[in-house]
Amino acid sequence: MKKRAMKIISTLFVTLIIGSIAFLLFVTYQSHKNPSEIPSFFGYKPLTVLTNSMVPKISAGDMILVKETESSSLTEGDVITFQLSDKTLITHRIVKVNDGSFTTKGDNNNVADEWEVKPQDILGQVEYTIPNAGYAAKFVTSKLGFSLFVLFPLLLFVLIEVYQRVFRYLDKRDDTAANDL
Repeated sequence: MKKRAMKIISTLFVTLIIGSIAFLLFVTYQSHKNPSEIPSFFGYKPLTVLTNSMVPKISAGDMILVKETESSSLTEGDVITFQLSDKTLITHRIVKVNDGSFTTKGDNNNVADEWEVKPQDILGQVEYTIPNAGYAAKFVTSKLGFSLFVLFPLLLFVLIEVYQRVFRYLDKRDDTAANDL
């Protein structure tokens, strides 16, 4: 029973480590391939929210998944992420659909934004919000986070493998000694 449990745990760790490394390699590749673009995963762009302008729906530190959407399908009430002329990304709700542009407002703001959002400035529509995941993403991209997220599980995997090999060796030795009697 112990052997089977260790094998399951080992398999889970291997899968987690390989998946994590593959994910990080994919992110690194996409970041270096197009440094001016936000990496996309299956059509979703993960972004970390920096302000509380969309509270209570979205808070600072949340991660949002933005899906590229045709501007013609956007309606009043949709939450979108768009880029201002200075390359700042904003996530606000559409409060008015104008002829060829949109008026937006943060849920936590008293007045609508002073700018009009043009279709070409829209990154996409917010599809999902993951509370506080932005903090985790920021941590994982730090040196300490990378060490804990990749190197620590890798070390743990190596230790489990060594433990299993030693355990198998000792088990075989005990079986051989028992057969010799």
